[in-house]
Amino acid sequence: MRIGANPAKSGLPAYTPKKLGIALIVYIPLNEGYFANSLEIFKIQLASLHASTPQPFDLLIFDNGSCRAVVAELQRLYEQKQIDYLALSQHNLGKAGAWNWIFAAMPNELIVYADSDVFFRPGWLQASIEILEAFPEAGMIAAQPNFFDVMEGQGKAQHRLYSTAINADERYAPSEYWPEKAIIEEYCLGIGASEELAAQFYQKPLPAITNKANQLQAVIGASHMQFLIPSKVARQVTPLPSTKALLRAETMALDYKIDDLGFLHLSTLEPYVFHMGNTLNDRVRDAAGTVDLPSIQERSAGRSGRAVSPSKSWLSALAKRPRFNRFFRRIYNLLFQVLYTEH
Repeated sequence: MRIGANPAKSGLPAYTPKKLGIALIVYIPLNEGYFANSLEIFKIQLASLHASTPQPFDLLIFDNGSCRAVVAELQRLYEQKQIDYLALSQHNLGKAGAWNWIFAAMPNELIVYADSDVFFRPGWLQASIEILEAFPEAGMIAAQPNFFDVMEGQGKAQHRLYSTAINADERYAPSEYWPEKAIIEEYCLGIGASEELAAQFYQKPLPAITNKANQLQAVIGASHMQFLIPSKVARQVTPLPSTKALLRAETMALDYKIDDLGFLHLSTLEPYVFHMGNTLNDRVRDAAGTVDLPSIQERSAGRSGRAVSPSKSWLSALAKRPRFNRFFRRIYNLLFQVLYTEH
Protein backbone atom coordinates (compact mmCIF):
# COMPACT_ATOMS: atom_id res chain seq x y z
CA MET A 1 0.00 0.00 0.00
CA ARG A 2 1.27 3.46 -0.89
CA ILE A 3 0.87 6.18 1.74
CA GLY A 4 1.05 9.82 0.69
CA ALA A 5 2.14 11.32 -2.63
CA ASN A 6 5.50 10.99 -4.32
CA PRO A 7 7.21 14.42 -3.89
CA ALA A 8 8.53 14.18 -7.46
CA LYS A 9 4.98 14.61 -8.72
CA SER A 10 4.89 18.16 -7.34
CA GLY A 11 6.93 19.46 -10.25
CA LEU A 12 10.47 18.55 -9.14
CA PRO A 13 12.64 19.36 -12.19
CA ALA A 14 14.62 16.57 -13.85
CA TYR A 15 18.29 16.97 -14.70
CA THR A 16 18.97 18.57 -18.07
CA PRO A 17 21.91 16.82 -19.78
CA LYS A 18 24.76 18.93 -21.09
CA LYS A 19 25.22 19.27 -24.85
CA LEU A 20 28.51 17.34 -24.53
CA GLY A 21 28.78 13.88 -23.04
CA ILE A 22 32.10 12.05 -22.61
CA ALA A 23 32.33 8.29 -22.11
CA LEU A 24 35.35 6.25 -21.04
CA ILE A 25 35.57 2.47 -20.89
CA VAL A 26 37.66 1.07 -18.04
CA TYR A 27 38.84 -2.54 -18.01
CA ILE A 28 41.45 -3.30 -15.35
CA PRO A 29 40.91 -6.90 -14.20
CA LEU A 30 43.97 -6.84 -11.92
CA ASN A 31 46.56 -4.39 -10.64
CA GLU A 32 49.65 -6.26 -11.79
CA GLY A 33 51.41 -7.44 -14.91
CA TYR A 34 50.15 -5.69 -18.05
CA PHE A 35 47.71 -3.66 -15.92
CA ALA A 36 50.12 -2.67 -13.12
CA ASN A 37 49.99 1.05 -14.00
CA SER A 38 46.56 1.18 -15.63
CA LEU A 39 44.67 2.73 -12.71
CA GLU A 40 47.25 5.50 -12.30
CA ILE A 41 47.19 6.16 -16.04
CA PHE A 42 43.39 6.39 -15.93
CA LYS A 43 43.63 8.98 -13.15
CA ILE A 44 46.03 11.02 -15.28
CA GLN A 45 43.52 10.80 -18.12
CA LEU A 46 40.70 11.97 -15.86
CA ALA A 47 42.74 14.94 -14.65
CA SER A 48 43.71 15.88 -18.22
CA LEU A 49 40.10 15.69 -19.34
CA HIS A 50 38.87 18.04 -16.62
CA ALA A 51 41.80 20.41 -17.13
CA SER A 52 41.52 20.70 -20.93
CA THR A 53 37.76 20.80 -21.51
CA PRO A 54 36.35 24.34 -21.14
CA GLN A 55 32.79 23.40 -22.06
CA PRO A 56 30.59 21.78 -19.37
CA PHE A 57 30.10 18.08 -19.96
CA ASP A 58 28.55 14.94 -18.50
CA LEU A 59 31.08 12.21 -17.80
CA LEU A 60 30.15 8.54 -18.02
CA ILE A 61 32.52 5.80 -16.90
CA PHE A 62 31.61 2.34 -18.12
CA ASP A 63 33.48 -0.25 -16.09
CA ASN A 64 33.78 -3.38 -18.21
CA GLY A 65 34.49 -5.96 -15.51
CA SER A 66 37.38 -4.50 -13.50
CA CYS A 67 38.70 -5.94 -10.24
CA ARG A 68 37.27 -4.97 -6.84
CA ALA A 69 40.00 -2.44 -5.99
CA VAL A 70 39.46 -0.54 -9.24
CA VAL A 71 35.69 -0.52 -8.79
CA ALA A 72 36.16 0.87 -5.27
CA GLU A 73 38.33 3.67 -6.65
CA LEU A 74 35.78 4.47 -9.35
CA GLN A 75 33.08 4.67 -6.69
CA ARG A 76 35.25 7.03 -4.67
CA LEU A 77 35.72 9.29 -7.71
CA TYR A 78 31.98 9.17 -8.30
CA GLU A 79 31.30 10.26 -4.73
CA GLN A 80 33.77 13.13 -5.21
CA LYS A 81 31.63 14.22 -8.21
CA GLN A 82 34.44 13.76 -10.72
CA ILE A 83 32.13 11.33 -12.51
CA ASP A 84 28.47 12.00 -13.40
CA TYR A 85 27.40 8.50 -14.40
CA LEU A 86 29.10 5.28 -13.26
CA ALA A 87 28.00 2.04 -14.93
CA LEU A 88 29.40 -1.13 -13.35
CA SER A 89 29.32 -4.42 -15.22
CA GLN A 90 30.16 -7.76 -13.62
CA HIS A 91 31.05 -9.00 -17.09
CA ASN A 92 33.35 -7.85 -19.88
CA LEU A 93 30.90 -6.96 -22.66
CA GLY A 94 33.72 -6.26 -25.10
CA LYS A 95 34.59 -2.88 -26.53
CA ALA A 96 31.86 -3.01 -29.18
CA GLY A 97 29.37 -4.26 -26.59
CA ALA A 98 30.17 -1.31 -24.32
CA TRP A 99 29.74 1.04 -27.30
CA ASN A 100 26.26 -0.42 -27.80
CA TRP A 101 25.37 0.49 -24.24
CA ILE A 102 27.01 3.95 -24.35
CA PHE A 103 25.60 5.06 -27.70
CA ALA A 104 22.09 4.02 -26.73
CA ALA A 105 22.19 5.45 -23.19
CA MET A 106 23.93 8.81 -23.38
CA PRO A 107 21.37 11.63 -23.72
CA ASN A 108 23.82 14.24 -25.03
CA GLU A 109 23.82 15.86 -28.48
CA LEU A 110 27.56 15.23 -28.92
CA ILE A 111 29.22 12.10 -27.57
CA VAL A 112 32.98 11.77 -27.11
CA TYR A 113 34.50 8.34 -26.55
CA ALA A 114 38.01 7.49 -25.38
CA ASP A 115 39.90 4.45 -24.17
CA SER A 116 41.03 4.77 -20.55
CA ASP A 117 44.66 5.48 -21.48
CA VAL A 118 44.20 8.63 -23.60
CA PHE A 119 45.67 11.98 -22.52
CA PHE A 120 43.70 15.12 -23.49
CA ARG A 121 45.52 18.35 -24.37
CA PRO A 122 44.01 21.86 -24.39
CA GLY A 123 42.21 22.66 -27.64
CA TRP A 124 41.04 19.12 -28.39
CA LEU A 125 37.35 19.95 -28.18
CA GLN A 126 37.52 23.21 -30.14
CA ALA A 127 39.49 21.56 -32.95
CA SER A 128 37.01 18.68 -33.13
CA ILE A 129 33.97 20.96 -33.24
CA GLU A 130 35.59 23.16 -35.91
CA ILE A 131 35.87 20.10 -38.15
CA LEU A 132 32.27 19.12 -37.43
CA GLU A 133 31.09 22.62 -38.38
CA ALA A 134 33.22 22.73 -41.54
CA PHE A 135 32.17 19.23 -42.58
CA PRO A 136 28.56 18.61 -41.47
CA GLU A 137 28.81 15.16 -43.05
CA ALA A 138 31.36 14.12 -40.41
CA GLY A 139 30.18 11.15 -38.38
CA MET A 140 33.35 10.41 -36.45
CA ILE A 141 36.08 12.93 -35.59
CA ALA A 142 39.33 12.05 -33.81
CA ALA A 143 41.52 14.66 -32.11
CA GLN A 144 44.72 13.06 -33.41
CA PRO A 145 45.76 12.69 -37.07
CA ASN A 146 44.79 9.28 -38.36
CA PHE A 147 47.67 7.27 -39.80
CA PHE A 148 45.95 3.98 -40.54
CA ASP A 149 42.86 3.47 -42.66
CA VAL A 150 41.02 0.59 -40.99
CA MET A 151 38.75 0.27 -44.03
CA GLU A 152 41.83 -0.12 -46.25
CA GLY A 153 40.60 2.24 -48.95
CA GLN A 154 37.11 0.73 -49.11
CA GLY A 155 35.35 3.74 -47.56
CA LYS A 156 32.75 5.25 -49.88
CA ALA A 157 31.60 8.47 -48.17
CA GLN A 158 34.62 10.69 -48.89
CA HIS A 159 34.90 9.56 -52.52
CA ARG A 160 31.34 10.70 -53.16
CA LEU A 161 32.22 14.17 -51.86
CA TYR A 162 35.21 15.05 -54.02
CA SER A 163 35.31 12.54 -56.82
CA THR A 164 35.69 13.65 -60.43
CA ALA A 165 32.10 12.73 -61.12
CA ILE A 166 29.67 15.39 -62.28
CA ASN A 167 27.81 15.30 -58.97
CA ALA A 168 30.93 15.90 -56.84
CA ASP A 169 30.45 18.25 -53.86
CA GLU A 170 32.04 21.55 -54.87
CA ARG A 171 32.43 22.68 -51.25
CA TYR A 172 35.40 20.39 -50.71
CA ALA A 173 38.67 19.51 -52.37
CA PRO A 174 41.03 16.56 -51.88
CA SER A 175 44.39 17.48 -50.34
CA GLU A 176 47.44 16.01 -48.64
CA TYR A 177 48.98 16.52 -45.21
CA TRP A 178 52.58 15.85 -44.25
CA PRO A 179 52.73 15.60 -40.42
CA GLU A 180 55.84 16.76 -38.61
CA LYS A 181 58.38 14.19 -37.45
CA ALA A 182 57.46 14.69 -33.78
CA ILE A 183 53.81 13.90 -34.52
CA ILE A 184 54.74 10.66 -36.25
CA GLU A 185 57.13 9.69 -33.46
CA GLU A 186 54.49 10.23 -30.79
CA TYR A 187 51.93 8.21 -32.71
CA CYS A 188 54.37 5.33 -33.21
CA LEU A 189 55.30 5.38 -29.53
CA GLY A 190 51.63 5.23 -28.54
CA ILE A 191 50.87 2.15 -30.65
CA GLY A 192 54.24 0.49 -30.07
CA ALA A 193 54.97 0.49 -33.80
CA SER A 194 57.84 -1.56 -35.14
CA GLU A 195 60.64 0.18 -37.03
CA GLU A 196 59.31 -1.23 -40.30
CA LEU A 197 55.80 0.11 -39.69
CA ALA A 198 57.07 3.49 -38.45
CA ALA A 199 59.17 3.90 -41.57
CA GLN A 200 56.05 3.72 -43.74
CA PHE A 201 54.52 6.75 -42.03
CA TYR A 202 57.47 8.95 -43.06
CA GLN A 203 57.28 8.01 -46.72
CA LYS A 204 53.89 9.31 -47.80
CA PRO A 205 51.45 12.08 -46.86
CA LEU A 206 48.13 11.49 -45.18
CA PRO A 207 45.02 11.86 -47.35
CA ALA A 208 43.03 14.94 -46.37
CA ILE A 209 40.06 17.06 -47.34
CA THR A 210 39.81 20.86 -47.41
CA ASN A 211 36.77 23.07 -47.02
CA LYS A 212 37.18 25.59 -49.86
CA ALA A 213 35.25 28.36 -48.10
CA ASN A 214 37.43 28.65 -44.98
CA GLN A 215 40.41 26.49 -46.02
CA LEU A 216 39.98 24.28 -42.97
CA GLN A 217 41.71 20.96 -43.55
CA ALA A 218 41.06 17.60 -41.93
CA VAL A 219 42.76 14.23 -42.27
CA ILE A 220 40.67 11.43 -43.74
CA GLY A 221 40.06 8.66 -41.22
CA ALA A 222 39.61 8.35 -37.46
CA SER A 223 40.84 5.95 -34.78
CA HIS A 224 38.88 3.90 -32.24
CA MET A 225 41.10 5.19 -29.44
CA GLN A 226 39.27 8.51 -29.18
CA PHE A 227 36.58 10.20 -31.24
CA LEU A 228 33.59 12.53 -31.24
CA ILE A 229 30.34 11.20 -32.69
CA PRO A 230 27.07 13.14 -33.00
CA SER A 231 24.24 11.35 -31.19
CA LYS A 232 22.19 11.30 -34.42
CA VAL A 233 24.91 9.05 -35.85
CA ALA A 234 25.52 7.04 -32.68
CA ARG A 235 21.86 6.04 -32.48
CA GLN A 236 21.97 4.64 -36.03
CA VAL A 237 25.07 2.43 -35.75
CA THR A 238 23.87 0.16 -32.94
CA PRO A 239 23.72 -2.69 -32.40
CA LEU A 240 27.30 -3.61 -33.20
CA PRO A 241 28.37 -7.29 -33.14
CA SER A 242 29.99 -8.20 -29.83
CA THR A 243 31.24 -11.71 -29.17
CA LYS A 244 34.82 -11.01 -28.03
CA ALA A 245 36.43 -8.62 -25.56
CA LEU A 246 38.40 -6.97 -28.35
CA LEU A 247 38.07 -8.14 -31.93
CA ARG A 248 39.08 -5.96 -34.88
CA ALA A 249 36.26 -7.19 -37.08
CA GLU A 250 33.71 -6.13 -34.45
CA THR A 251 35.16 -2.68 -33.76
CA MET A 252 35.52 -2.11 -37.51
CA ALA A 253 31.78 -2.67 -37.84
CA LEU A 254 31.44 0.84 -36.39
CA ASP A 255 33.48 2.27 -39.29
CA TYR A 256 31.54 0.44 -41.98
CA LYS A 257 28.15 1.39 -40.52
CA ILE A 258 29.13 5.06 -40.34
CA ASP A 259 30.41 4.89 -43.92
CA ASP A 260 27.28 3.13 -45.16
CA LEU A 261 25.20 5.94 -43.67
CA GLY A 262 27.19 8.40 -45.78
CA PHE A 263 29.10 10.02 -42.92
CA LEU A 264 32.81 10.89 -43.00
CA HIS A 265 35.66 9.72 -40.77
CA LEU A 266 37.91 12.73 -40.10
CA SER A 267 40.67 13.75 -37.72
CA THR A 268 42.63 16.84 -36.70
CA LEU A 269 46.01 17.83 -38.13
CA GLU A 270 47.58 18.24 -34.69
CA PRO A 271 47.67 15.58 -31.94
CA TYR A 272 45.39 17.06 -29.29
CA VAL A 273 45.28 13.65 -27.61
CA PHE A 274 47.90 10.96 -27.31
CA HIS A 275 47.91 7.30 -26.36
CA MET A 276 49.65 6.79 -23.02
CA GLY A 277 49.47 3.00 -23.18
CA ASN A 278 50.12 0.90 -20.09
CA THR A 279 53.50 2.23 -18.93
CA LEU A 280 54.47 5.31 -16.93
CA ASN A 281 57.28 6.42 -19.22
CA ASP A 282 58.89 9.88 -19.27
CA ARG A 283 56.34 11.27 -21.73
CA VAL A 284 53.45 10.19 -19.50
CA ARG A 285 55.14 11.53 -16.36
CA ASP A 286 55.74 14.87 -18.07
CA ALA A 287 52.09 14.98 -19.10
CA ALA A 288 51.01 14.13 -15.54
CA GLY A 289 53.03 17.09 -14.30
CA THR A 290 50.91 19.47 -16.39
CA VAL A 291 47.69 18.37 -14.67
CA ASP A 292 48.93 18.58 -11.07
CA LEU A 293 49.31 14.95 -10.07
CA PRO A 294 52.49 14.96 -7.94
CA SER A 295 51.46 11.89 -5.97
CA ILE A 296 51.28 9.80 -9.13
CA GLN A 297 54.65 11.09 -10.29
CA GLU A 298 56.22 10.23 -6.94
CA ARG A 299 54.83 6.70 -6.93
CA SER A 300 55.84 6.07 -10.51
CA ALA A 301 59.33 7.49 -9.95
CA GLY A 302 59.79 5.28 -6.90
CA ARG A 303 58.61 2.24 -8.79
CA SER A 304 60.95 2.90 -11.72
CA GLY A 305 63.88 3.17 -9.33
CA ARG A 306 63.53 -0.33 -7.92
CA ALA A 307 66.39 -2.74 -8.47
CA VAL A 308 65.81 -5.41 -11.11
CA SER A 309 66.55 -8.97 -9.99
CA PRO A 310 69.16 -10.98 -11.95
CA SER A 311 66.53 -13.56 -12.94
CA LYS A 312 64.25 -10.85 -14.33
CA SER A 313 67.14 -9.29 -16.27
CA TRP A 314 67.98 -12.68 -17.75
CA LEU A 315 64.37 -13.32 -18.76
CA SER A 316 64.07 -9.81 -20.23
CA ALA A 317 67.13 -10.42 -22.39
CA LEU A 318 65.74 -13.76 -23.48
CA ALA A 319 62.39 -12.16 -24.39
CA LYS A 320 64.14 -9.92 -26.92
CA ARG A 321 64.87 -12.94 -29.08
CA PRO A 322 62.00 -13.39 -31.56
CA ARG A 323 61.44 -17.11 -30.96
CA PHE A 324 61.34 -16.77 -27.16
CA ASN A 325 59.27 -13.58 -27.42
CA ARG A 326 56.58 -15.44 -29.35
CA PHE A 327 56.68 -18.31 -26.85
CA PHE A 328 56.36 -15.98 -23.83
CA ARG A 329 53.43 -14.18 -25.44
CA ARG A 330 51.59 -17.44 -26.08
CA ILE A 331 52.07 -18.49 -22.45
CA TYR A 332 50.98 -15.07 -21.20
CA ASN A 333 47.83 -15.05 -23.35
CA LEU A 334 46.96 -18.60 -22.28
CA LEU A 335 47.37 -17.83 -18.57
CA PHE A 336 45.35 -14.63 -18.90
CA GLN A 337 42.48 -16.51 -20.55
CA VAL A 338 42.59 -19.24 -17.90
CA LEU A 339 42.48 -16.71 -15.05
CA TYR A 340 40.01 -14.16 -16.43
CA THR A 341 37.72 -15.86 -18.95
CA GLU A 342 34.24 -16.39 -17.53
CA HIS A 343 33.04 -20.00 -17.40
